[in-house]
Amino acid sequence: MDATLRVVVDGTLYHLNIAGGQMSAAKTPAQPPVLTLVLDQTDYARLVREAGDSAMGFLGGLTGLAGEMKLTKSRIENLRGVKSALRFEVTAKDGFALTTHFGSDPISEHPDTTLSVDSDIYAEMRSGRFDPQQAFMSGKIRVAGNMQLAMPLALATLSPD
Repeated sequence: MDATLRVVVDGTLYHLNIAGGQMSAAKTPAQPPVLTLVLDQTDYARLVREAGDSAMGFLGGLTGLAGEMKLTKSRIENLRGVKSALRFEVTAKDGFALTTHFGSDPISEHPDTTLSVDSDIYAEMRSGRFDPQQAFMSGKIRVAGNMQLAMPLALATLSPD
């Protein structure tokens, strides 16, 4: 399944087009973006340190995968159904934050929901040693804003490969 991810770092726009299982950077999207990651240069550097330079590695960590999240047909279709913005914060002295906008609509200034997690719990989720659902149910992932976003987002990210 083909898709486009949009990344905005300090106002500079990048497109990651996925076609035939390969991802390539481009100045223009091959199709309407399924999601947009927005962050500043400092948070981008910290994200790269934590997850490598792979947006899929970061998303994999959020879903409890020890590696990259695969953009399967069902995941892309489910992500296309989510229409909102989510702020994700790893709290620590050298943590990071980013906002993910789902859909190709214009980028919103304010997220609908904010998820916060301590850096040690995030590391446990990234390694696959701590299940994100368990982290959420035990209060390790804090949620502010629209709690209704959690269900379609979980369905989109946790759908089978």
